[in-house]
Amino acid sequence: MSPSHVAEPTYDAIRKRLLSGTWPMGYRLEANRLAEDLGVSMTPVRDGLNRLVGEKLVELVPGIGFHVPRQTERVLRDLLDLNLVLLLGALVPGSSTEDVGIARPTTESHADRTDALFAQIASLSGNTELVETVRMVGVRLHAVRVQEVAILPDAAGEVRSLETAVTSRPTDLARLLMNYHEVRKRHSHQLLAGLEIGPAA
Repeated sequence: MSPSHVAEPTYDAIRKRLLSGTWPMGYRLEANRLAEDLGVSMTPVRDGLNRLVGEKLVELVPGIGFHVPRQTERVLRDLLDLNLVLLLGALVPGSSTEDVGIARPTTESHADRTDALFAQIASLSGNTELVETVRMVGVRLHAVRVQEVAILPDAAGEVRSLETAVTSRPTDLARLLMNYHEVRKRHSHQLLAGLEIGPAA
C-alpha cells in the first residue's frame, strides 16, 4: 500500500484521464508506462487502478491486465435508463424545488455541469443513498457526456432547460428528464463512436 500523499494524487490523475475520455475504449492501461508518465512508482499506480476497478472505470482481465472498459450500446442505454429511474424517484410527492440552487461545478464544462445538475435533482429526495448512486452512475457516464456537445445539436440547451425547470418550472422536470435521456439513447451509437477513438488531438 502506497502512502496517501502519493496514492491520492496518482489515483486522481488516472481517474481524471478516464473521465475525460483520454484513452479509447479497450485501451490497455500499462502500470509501468503510467508510473513513468506520472513520475511515481508502480505501487500507487496499481493501487489506483485497483480502486478504479471497484468504481467500474477500469476493467481487470486476469492474464491480460487493466484496460478501459468497452461500453456497448446496451450498457449505455441501461445506464441511461437507470439514471432516469433514479432521478424520477427523487421527484417524490412532497419534494420541493423551492430555494434549490444548482451546485455549480468548479469548471464550466458541459459534462461537469450535467453531473452537478443531476446531483442537485437527486438531493431533492433527501435520500443519501440515492444521491450517491446517481453520482456513481454519473461517473460511468461522464466520458459520454464529454462527447455530447460535439454530437448532439442542443446538448447544452437541454441542460439549461433542466436547470431552469429545477428552480422555476418543477412541473416540467419529469418530462424534460425523460426527453433528455431518450435523445441520448437514440444517439447511443454516435456517442460511443467518439469513445472508440478518444478525443481529437
